[in-house]
Amino acid sequence: MKYATATFCVLVLVTGCSINRQDPLTAWGKTDVSMLDYRTDAGQCAVLAATSETGPAMANSAGGIVGHSTGPASSHAMGSASAAPGPQGSASNNLPTLSGGTYRDSAPADFVNRAAMDDRTQEIFEQRARMDLLRSCLETRGYTEFALTEEQRARLSKLGRGTAERRDYLYELGTSPVVLREQAVLRSH
Repeated sequence: MKYATATFCVLVLVTGCSINRQDPLTAWGKTDVSMLDYRTDAGQCAVLAATSETGPAMANSAGGIVGHSTGPASSHAMGSASAAPGPQGSASNNLPTLSGGTYRDSAPADFVNRAAMDDRTQEIFEQRARMDLLRSCLETRGYTEFALTEEQRARLSKLGRGTAERRDYLYELGTSPVVLREQAVLRSH
């Protein structure tokens, strides 16, 4: 019975997520562009953004520890802590002591949480950097970002992702001078 209840809950969550999935609020377009150039530019900019090396947003440390160190803690992450080898060079004796309790070779929960937050912050930074790179690439090629109306989003939601119909509809919107003029997204740089 527990298995059936758990399965039902998972199905409800998955169904709910797929129903509530929002389509994009904006799209990109350019007047007088061929479908081939439209698709080529979109693909090249997407690949450029997805494969870019964004670099570190910060010193990769949170609260004195490195967020993506390989062990519970490392001597360079803890600053003043030292990792002196113990007898027979056992792994647990090579870790710095972070507390005086029974589990002295474990990183305190606060350190672990700050390291996880540091990693998540870095992921968000990299995602934003990729989006900025995608925007910049499309703008450099003469594309304009435009906001989709409720009606346009509703129609788009009925077209399957990756289908020719969806691509044709976005191309139709993106090459319309009226849409690009009246629905353009203005950003302050």
